Amino acid sequence: MARKANKDVDSSDLDAVSIDVATQFSRVINAAKRRAPAPPQAMIDAAKRESLGPRHAPVLFAVAMSEGLSVSEIADRIGLSVATASQMVGELSRAGIVTRSEDERDRRRTLVTVPADLAPSIRAWRTELLGPFRNALERLTKAERATLVKALAILIEENERKPPGPGCDPAGDAEGA
Repeated sequence: MARKANKDVDSSDLDAVSIDVATQFSRVINAAKRRAPAPPQAMIDAAKRESLGPRHAPVLFAVAMSEGLSVSEIADRIGLSVATASQMVGELSRAGIVTRSEDERDRRRTLVTVPADLAPSIRAWRTELLGPFRNALERLTKAERATLVKALAILIEENERKPPGPGCDPAGDAEGA
């Protein structure tokens, strides 16, 4: 069932708007989880074999969305420490789900990529996964897309600058996730 923004919310009432936006984000996440295509079977098998869990998904997602990232770029994109991202890349590499190789342009840099044998199925998975996002963005003007990207960046900045709450990992890493 589709739901539009709460039209009854007075846009000057920031508390009501905040609640409406948070509720909409929750719905986006839940809908994306429900309709997301299953990852390629080879990845599922490797994850089970190596006891990988949901906490590895953001790293894999980052690599699948942008081939050839360094560990520090992965950490930056998903908001983890470099040490945690490195650990997860190592676990994914041992499972054969990602590969690490020397950057030919800068031999001090290691790039993380999807293995060649998984690349076609990862590309198909990525295309299907991004479909609703692409469709929604196509319905916005260029200026509206720019505003959305800016708003999301500000929201991330606000969430990342606040100290962690009680019971949260102070490094911001989703170790137990």
